[in-house]
Amino acid sequence: MSTVAAGRAPAPAVPSGARVVGALVRAEARRMLRNPVPWLCLAVSAWGMWLVVPEPGEWPGSSYEAMNPVAVPLLLGISVAVAVPFHRARHEVAPAAPVAETRRTLARLLAALPLLALTAAFAGLVAWRERDIGGLWIGMEPGRTTEALHSTAELSQLVVLGLVAVALGAALGRRVSRLVALVPALFVLWFVVSVYWLFGHPAVTPYSVMQVQPLVLEAGPATADPLAFPADWLLVTAPHYSGGGWGRQWVSQALAWWHDVWLLGLAALLLSAAWPRPGRRVLIAVGVVLAVAGVVGQHWVIP
Repeated sequence: MSTVAAGRAPAPAVPSGARVVGALVRAEARRMLRNPVPWLCLAVSAWGMWLVVPEPGEWPGSSYEAMNPVAVPLLLGISVAVAVPFHRARHEVAPAAPVAETRRTLARLLAALPLLALTAAFAGLVAWRERDIGGLWIGMEPGRTTEALHSTAELSQLVVLGLVAVALGAALGRRVSRLVALVPALFVLWFVVSVYWLFGHPAVTPYSVMQVQPLVLEAGPATADPLAFPADWLLVTAPHYSGGGWGRQWVSQALAWWHDVWLLGLAALLLSAAWPRPGRRVLIAVGVVLAVAGVVGQHWVIP
């Protein structure tokens, strides 16, 4: 006798894993996008970008250096928006829950993809703004340019930093016990990142979070004839060098690409703090390999 004939209802269909994760992604993405913090921070970053304009008498390259750090408020907003759902994940779920912890974590991370799209859009806005004002100034006479534009490699850092912001928000949201402490902690961390000149020395910049070019490299003593330097050098006087000699401002796409590799490693290490125990070692191993490769590559590129 069949099951239906015996009066038993057929077992309900169990949703596939992909459908469950997709539903969680949509729900978490709606929550993140409804959070007003990243949108307010985006407005602050856009306003700061609009204020960056080359001015006569500025330190050579200061407007070029200031363009990337204006993204820090946006990155802070992304970290806050991601930290909230990951902090909610600190509450224990019954062991018999139909969705495993790994899938719930994956869904929260995938839900942050629209926030990464914001960083990509902001990078495009920066590129448009630089062309709209006719370029930025680097160097001083006799070596100077007034039409400098950030390269694709440098602009890509903003997108990778968006990934770091997601990973940082996930890690602190998962590990900090009090939600009220998250925002001050994230504010302090991103404020330190924004003080880019702390990491401006060539020996330190590979380990920075936000790498700001150009770097100042020693070119020669104060007694040197600046016309004797290579014509493509962007010269500056560098009083912070012993003797107050000549320096040159140096921009490198290769350095920017290797820095992206370092940031990807940093993001993987941060994600390991938010990821459930299964798979955590893989993230740590990948993060260490990428971070070491990125640092070595940057040291290899810097003259």
